[in-house]
Amino acid sequence: MLWTLQKYIFREMGKAFLLTAGGLMAVLGLGGGVMNMLDLEGISALQLLKIMALVVPIAGTLTLPIAALFSATVTYGRLSADNELVACRSGGINIHELFLPTVVISLVSATLSFVFINFMIPNMVKNIDQFVASDLPRIIKQRLSSPERLTLNRDHFTLFADTARIDTPDGGTDKNVALDLGGVAFIMMDDDNWTRLGTAKNVRIGFDSPNGVPEITGDMYGLSLYDIKDGRYIDSGHESLGRFSLPRTIPVKVKWLTLGDLLYYQRDLAEYPAVAERIQKLRANISLVLLFKEVERQFRSRGEVQLTAGDTSYVVRSSELRPDPKNGRPLFDGGVEIDEFKSGKKTRTIKSDSVAMLIDRGARKGTAGVYLQANGNVEILDPLAPGGIIRDDRRSLSGFSVPDEIVQRALDYTEAKLLNDNGKSLGLGKEIDEKRAELLERTDKLARDIVGVLHSRLAFSLSVFVLVILGAALGIVFKGSQILVAFGISFVPSLIVIVMNIMGKQMIEKSATPTNGLILIWSGIALVAILDIYVMMRLVRR
Repeated sequence: MLWTLQKYIFREMGKAFLLTAGGLMAVLGLGGGVMNMLDLEGISALQLLKIMALVVPIAGTLTLPIAALFSATVTYGRLSADNELVACRSGGINIHELFLPTVVISLVSATLSFVFINFMIPNMVKNIDQFVASDLPRIIKQRLSSPERLTLNRDHFTLFADTARIDTPDGGTDKNVALDLGGVAFIMMDDDNWTRLGTAKNVRIGFDSPNGVPEITGDMYGLSLYDIKDGRYIDSGHESLGRFSLPRTIPVKVKWLTLGDLLYYQRDLAEYPAVAERIQKLRANISLVLLFKEVERQFRSRGEVQLTAGDTSYVVRSSELRPDPKNGRPLFDGGVEIDEFKSGKKTRTIKSDSVAMLIDRGARKGTAGVYLQANGNVEILDPLAPGGIIRDDRRSLSGFSVPDEIVQRALDYTEAKLLNDNGKSLGLGKEIDEKRAELLERTDKLARDIVGVLHSRLAFSLSVFVLVILGAALGIVFKGSQILVAFGISFVPSLIVIVMNIMGKQMIEKSATPTNGLILIWSGIALVAILDIYVMMRLVRR
């Protein structure tokens, strides 16, 4: 008889649970709650439908706990209103044994919520970015017609085009697809300063997704541009755009990582992409400092400095070498003479009042590069130039990468050494120490973020179990027409648990130690569990 009653309750509660979950999932998913997570600018109607097919099922993450709570409250409230529980007591049945369907459905709901939060939602983010990467030509074509136009590499390159045509290879496949642009104008920037601007008759853009990150390459034809840095016009038949990474549709954050990724990065913070990129940049800056030290060593020992840029090399001589007061980098002063060699043969001599070593912002991502800039009364003794002499106020020479031996020395500063906060300076100057302090601060915050997300997810999933049992118990206490009152009262602890979860997670992220935040997260569940015991033992027994 007990098994028959449990099946009956399970059937009634299951119907209410499925109907409520389905309705709420449709409203939340299609109504915009989940869709607002996405940056859908430039997405067509067909693309939107494809994305919705990924989004709607994941809306169940937020709806399953509510559906389980509502179904438990309504089902047990009706049983109490119809005096069916009184009949069960009269037949000698322990009322607490009738809570088995509630336990089963609450466990199922908690388990599904845990799986959704830790696996399905993060995988949804990856699937959406893969979908966008597979449709890059159409998305970029749409962006070109938007007011913001196509902006690449964090506003460093902005492109305008009159016409855009998608070129699909024979056979109608998307492999090797390209985007042909006509009537192109562009602007290049370095930080907040314009460096180049010009036009091109045609631009052909290719697409690639190495390691799942959408990237584009491009070639410009019929190019005419003005180089502001060098102060000269350039007419060229062809120039490469290089390789640019496009922003993800959903930014990669700790909260979008799977459980496996969270545990992996918790063990090795240096592998987290943002931290790995900062370490790479810090090493690039370290290599520059080591290069500057090597330049100073050569000057002090030989009175001249030799620098190599591919098949081009320079020998720099001056009366003085001192730190630039603006940026602390080497500054040759007091009259400078530079001999330029190509393939071992002397080609030009450059004379100027001073020569600065500047960082080449256009160097390949993750590497360090510098170039020489001659300033003041520049004279270039060039046999190929008209009259043999070129005069200018400023002239930039070819950029060059940091020598391999210095790059290897920079690699001696391992991740463990850079991330070991022992309070000691690296001895490479104030700028490196400040950048390392920023790295340490970022990794410390990342570690706290991971702890907060792990505990927040687990606490949210477990809270479903204790809250649904509370809803069933209050449904019995508030019977009949007061079922909605019971649901409303049981919803209050849900809000308290959620608020304490969010507050605890924020405390972990902002505080130096996560202890107080962890206590706050789990205190909400502990309070509801105590309330469950009280209601079940005192009120339901009556």
